[in-house]
Amino acid sequence: MSPRISAILVTYNRANALHQSIPSLLNQTCDDFELLVADDASTDNTAEVCRSYAAADKRIRYIGRSANQGMPGNLNLALNEAAGPYIAVLHDDDIYSPVMLEKWRDVLDEHPQVGFVFNAYRALDEIGQERCIYREELPLCFPGTLLLESHFFKRWRFTSPVWGSAMIRKAALDGLGNFQECFGFWSDVEMWLRLSEKYHVGYVDEPLISVANPEVYPHLFDDRASRREKALERMFREARLEHYRGKPIKLAVEMMRHFAYAAASRTYESGCSAKRRVRRVLRQRS
Repeated sequence: MSPRISAILVTYNRANALHQSIPSLLNQTCDDFELLVADDASTDNTAEVCRSYAAADKRIRYIGRSANQGMPGNLNLALNEAAGPYIAVLHDDDIYSPVMLEKWRDVLDEHPQVGFVFNAYRALDEIGQERCIYREELPLCFPGTLLLESHFFKRWRFTSPVWGSAMIRKAALDGLGNFQECFGFWSDVEMWLRLSEKYHVGYVDEPLISVANPEVYPHLFDDRASRREKALERMFREARLEHYRGKPIKLAVEMMRHFAYAAASRTYESGCSAKRRVRRVLRQRS
């Protein structure tokens, strides 16, 4: 029989991180799930690590790519192989609470109007200790329009209250289509915007995911600020246009807000880039 949950763990050249993320998923209190490990043509020993885990646990399916697809391409291909009505989108450098899948599943079971569910997050420092907890002032179940208007559209740096991992109702995903590969690594943000426009959202006010420090597991994709800002500006602009369609006055106000945020965000990123350049020069001279 098909499992209730298809957990998709996307990974690329993070063999060392998988030794903490995969065991944390196999230790879930909810047992009715399959774990699809989608390896985006890693060049380290990721394949060896994944096959070892798969040989020891029948819930795991290792999916290796012959060529690198990028995160959204890799994820979209894995979605085609997911059997469950609930899809958990997961990343290789996080550590997952043993009750995460159970908590997410219960929200989708009890609230059929919810398109996806996410949670609070625990940020870790360089030695794996808790640095801080990020949480939102949100109810358990609420209209996605609330998330758009009160959270997404109020963030001047175009950041997302939903980080990379969440559980999506497959029927909702089927109605919206794939993750948009043109947005690269940030395509998940665009998906949360689209889902929020059409469905209710679930939120678990517990830090069910521990996010690794980026100095321990640095990004392995093109993270240039100019590319990131361009992608985020576009998806937030398109989300505003869709959300306020038919409301010309409100749309005009929101577009003014959007362009003001875009200018402020570019100025902020320019300042950060200048500081990084100064730090590099000082390190070279020391």
